[in-house]
Amino acid sequence: MLVGVSLGPGDPGLLTLRAIEVLRASRKVFAPGELAAELARPYCEPEILDFPMTDDLERLEEIWERNADTVASYAGKYLTSFACLGDVNTFSTFSHLRRVLMRRHPGIEIDTVPGVGIIPAAASRFGIGFERSFLVSDGSEPDAVLRLKATRPASIAAELHAQGYSEFILGSRLYTADEMIVRGEMPERSSYFSVLYARRVR
Repeated sequence: MLVGVSLGPGDPGLLTLRAIEVLRASRKVFAPGELAAELARPYCEPEILDFPMTDDLERLEEIWERNADTVASYAGKYLTSFACLGDVNTFSTFSHLRRVLMRRHPGIEIDTVPGVGIIPAAASRFGIGFERSFLVSDGSEPDAVLRLKATRPASIAAELHAQGYSEFILGSRLYTADEMIVRGEMPERSSYFSVLYARRVR
């Protein structure tokens, strides 16, 4: 099994208890650079994988495939972690690694430990709060939307479908005993503590 472990924005005090628990329990831990490895070292002995910066897409794919095969050689046998700065599900090296792993090694189970990502970290350091909708972008064309307070998911999905979105996931009271996740057809009503994910399938 492979677990993507979020290390937070850089302060060792912002690692979650769950992140520490998984790092300690893992037989093998990988990291994509020295900063991530340094945060993980109090709990494990991470191996750094090389992810050089390049615009050569063919070489990038070779790097992803080589690293995915290395990780899979451990994750196919026992609990293995890949530790990244920030949140592993948000603009992360782990997202690319997971995509290639799922294609080349579909039998490996993959999970993630969420963490403090750049968005809440920046808000905290800037002394600001997000009270209304805001845009997060790396400059590329958006292909996904998250709608908070999704109390009328069917209506929201219909609105987004008209804008070209066709994949929908609804989560209600996530990470609680009452958690509910619905994929595909959306219900008419949901809890105030719901979030709807919509993606354009290209």
